[in-house]
Amino acid sequence: MTRLLLCGVFKPFGVKDDTTEPLCTMELLNNQVTREQGIHSPRSNNPSFALYLMAENIRVPVTVLDFPTWEEFTREIDSGSYSHVGISFITPNVIKAGRMASYVRSHCPNTRIILGGHGTAIPELRELVDCDEICHGEGVSWLRKYFGEDENRPIVHPSIPSAINAFIYGAPIMGKAGIIIPGVGCQNSCRFCATSHKFDRKYHPFLRTGKDIFAACRKTEEELGVDDFGLMDENFCKDPVRARQLLKEMEKKGKAYTFSTFSSAEAITALGIDFLLRLGVNFLWIGVESKADLFEKTKGIDLHQLIADLQDHGISVLASAILFLEHHDKESIHEDIDWAIGLESDLLQFMELGPTPGTRLYKDYEEEGKIIAGIPWPRKHGQDEIWFRHPHFTLPETAAYLREAFIRKFLAHGPGVLNMAMTAIKGYLRVKAEVAERERSGLKWDPETLRYVPGDNAGPDVFMQMRLDSIKGNALRFRPALSAALKYAPNRQAAEKCRKVMALYNEAFGPMTIIERAKSLVVRFLAIRENRRTRKEGAIMRQPPTKRIAYPDRALKPAAKKCAVAIGPIVEQPEVEATAQPV
Repeated sequence: MTRLLLCGVFKPFGVKDDTTEPLCTMELLNNQVTREQGIHSPRSNNPSFALYLMAENIRVPVTVLDFPTWEEFTREIDSGSYSHVGISFITPNVIKAGRMASYVRSHCPNTRIILGGHGTAIPELRELVDCDEICHGEGVSWLRKYFGEDENRPIVHPSIPSAINAFIYGAPIMGKAGIIIPGVGCQNSCRFCATSHKFDRKYHPFLRTGKDIFAACRKTEEELGVDDFGLMDENFCKDPVRARQLLKEMEKKGKAYTFSTFSSAEAITALGIDFLLRLGVNFLWIGVESKADLFEKTKGIDLHQLIADLQDHGISVLASAILFLEHHDKESIHEDIDWAIGLESDLLQFMELGPTPGTRLYKDYEEEGKIIAGIPWPRKHGQDEIWFRHPHFTLPETAAYLREAFIRKFLAHGPGVLNMAMTAIKGYLRVKAEVAERERSGLKWDPETLRYVPGDNAGPDVFMQMRLDSIKGNALRFRPALSAALKYAPNRQAAEKCRKVMALYNEAFGPMTIIERAKSLVVRFLAIRENRRTRKEGAIMRQPPTKRIAYPDRALKPAAKKCAVAIGPIVEQPEVEATAQPV
């Protein structure tokens, strides 16, 4: 019988062995954003969401095995249950994929091996990984075609949790969120972007309308009990019509969902902060890249002012910058680092320019002979040394520049979690005052102009009162961590900022309640334990938990049947990356 196993590569991640490196982990924030912040760094993993998307949308029996140990993977293979095994991976994990494929071939020689993910762009892939098929393009349609199914059957969006195995100061983060995948790819087509090039430098929607996104949110809320969502979309604000439709649906159904997403500066500017706030965006990842005017997405935009305006309204900003660009030398790279830190975003990612297979940058550098031969794939993850010839930097010193940039950000602005708490409480106070002022002035929301305008008998803005409640809830979730943030503040400046934030919380909500005090004490106790453990053992590497789902069994559950959401036919829809990025 045809039966498929879909899996990502095996753990452990972030350890030094022949398949991985210490800085190639499965933690986004701790490795690429809040790196060098020690105990202040939030810790979490994200599921390999595309595995679940593909499993939900094919009819052959399929099992998802997410983040297995080697023993769990081999035990699954040794069961002899599978006619096909699909292995998804990114380029730094190609050796892991190769070892998995080799085991399948030697122990189940009749099993067909399918490879997918960003790692399939490696030119010499078939020399590195034994396989029968390579999935290029959109994974659901590819699998349906491969197994002889209807490619145009409506797609069902899975219910997937976000930020599993989440901790801060050693304490488990209790808040839950879901992941929604509106689409993949980006038409901005930055030369270095692996995601954009994987999907032919175009945007391909999975959820084509705001109604589709709302339906996916509603389904996930019913199945997982969440009302906060990460929108996994390279540039969500680039489609203003769909975003407007989503807001209209939420207002009509009385659902004040909240969202974290990625968007470019020019798309954010076009929609405006009032709209984003009303939509429920509370976290934005913005690619700022460099102070040099290199990218259309940032030209003519005062990024410092844009970020400040977003933060003043309670929207936390993660800005991302690139080091070792072609114009960087020993002087200009420090100017770019200072500029990026000077934007004062809540969080700041530094990544090295990386020629990744499949991108235009890789093709250009390969033709120019700039890519250095012999560097193992596990080291090409953007958080250690570069792997190409740069006229102004040696390989060993690039890792030091990167680490120093993270340290400078940390010392300049303090812990990222403290910055987000500052944004959340300032935003609550600002938005509360603005809502009250608009009601006094008789202003109402105009969905055509995306502005508040004078109106006859405008009355209370019921939806913004709901939104204000969600902003308040977002602010309050940071409060129990502030005592630990103060205790372990890296310098006097960060301690003073923490005291200021505590004062704002007292101004907004009064003294801490008994429950809040109890939570704060628990966090502080766990922070002490975490700090002692870190000092004794060094950096603590948390591995994502294994998850195994056999989809024929899950499909029989009434709840899943009841909440299934059909999202139109699949037309030119690309593959969602079927594994978390190395972080």
